[in-house]
Amino acid sequence: MKLSTDFSTFAKYAWGTLIFNIAVILWGAYVRATGSGAGCGAHWPTCQGEVLPRAPQIETLVELSHRVTSGLAFLLVVAMLIWAYRAFPKKHPVRLGATLSMVLMVTEALVGAGLVLFELVAYNESVARVYAVSTHLVNTFLLLAALTLTAWWASGGKRISLKSMRTAGWATLVGMLAVLVLGVTGAITALGDTLFPAGSLAEGIAQDFEPTAHFLIRLRVWHPVIAIFTGVYLLVLAQYLLGNAENSVRTAARILLRVFVAQLVIGGVNLVLLVPVWSQMLHLLAADIVWVVLVILGALIQQSPEEVI
Repeated sequence: MKLSTDFSTFAKYAWGTLIFNIAVILWGAYVRATGSGAGCGAHWPTCQGEVLPRAPQIETLVELSHRVTSGLAFLLVVAMLIWAYRAFPKKHPVRLGATLSMVLMVTEALVGAGLVLFELVAYNESVARVYAVSTHLVNTFLLLAALTLTAWWASGGKRISLKSMRTAGWATLVGMLAVLVLGVTGAITALGDTLFPAGSLAEGIAQDFEPTAHFLIRLRVWHPVIAIFTGVYLLVLAQYLLGNAENSVRTAARILLRVFVAQLVIGGVNLVLLVPVWSQMLHLLAADIVWVVLVILGALIQQSPEEVI
C-alpha cells in the first residue's frame, strides 16, 4: 500500500512517539531503581509544592526530569490524536489507535499521580504499592500496544478483526498475555530488589526461600520461573510460525525469538550482577521490544491469514 506524503509523515511521527514513550518508561525505571520517586514529595503536578523547586536535591532533579519528559510524551499523543482526526477519514483504524493511545495516556498519568499522592514511591514496601506498580505496568504495556498499532496502521497495516481470528492469532494472543504476566512479576521483582538488595547471589537466593522474609522477597522467585515457561511457549510459537508461515510473519517470528532470547540472557546477567541500575533498564528495554514485536506479529497474522498454514 503506497502512502500519501501526509500519511507517511504521520507514520514517522507515530513511530517516533512510540520510541519517545519507551525512553520515558526507561527513565521511570531509573527513578524507581534509584529511590528517587519521592524526589518531589507528595505533590503532583507541582514538585515540592512549587513549579520549579529551589535548591533541589539530585533525587528531586531525577523525579522532576521524569515528570517533564512524561508531560512531553502526553503532548505528543495529544498532537497525534488531533492529527489523526484531521488526516484520516472516518472509521480509519488510525483514529481508533490514536484515541486508545490518548485514553491510556490519561490513565497512565492518573496512575503516576496516584503513586505520588498516596506516597507509594521511594522505599514504601506496602501491598498497596504492589497493586499500584502492577496496574502501572499493565497500563504501560497497553499504551505501548495502542501506540504500536497506531503507527502500524498509519504505515499501511490493515484493520484487525477478532471475528476472523485463526489458531495462530489466538496462540499469539496467549503469548501476549503470558508476556504481560511476566512483565507484572518483573515489576514486582524489580521493586523487591530495590527495597531489599542482596549482598551476593547466594544471599539473594537464600532470602527468596526464607519463610520469615518479606513478601516482596518471597515473590521474586516467581519471575524467573514464569520467564522460563513463557520462553518455552514463545519458542514453540516462533518455531511453528517459521515452519508454517510466509514472508513478513516469518520475519516477525524470527525477530521475536531472537529478542526474547536476548532478554533472557540480560535477565541472567542482571541476576548475577545483583541487579545494577543499567542492567535493569536494559532488561526493561528488551521486555518493551518483545511486547512491541508481539503486537506487530499479531497484527500481521490477522491482516494476512493466508500467510499462515
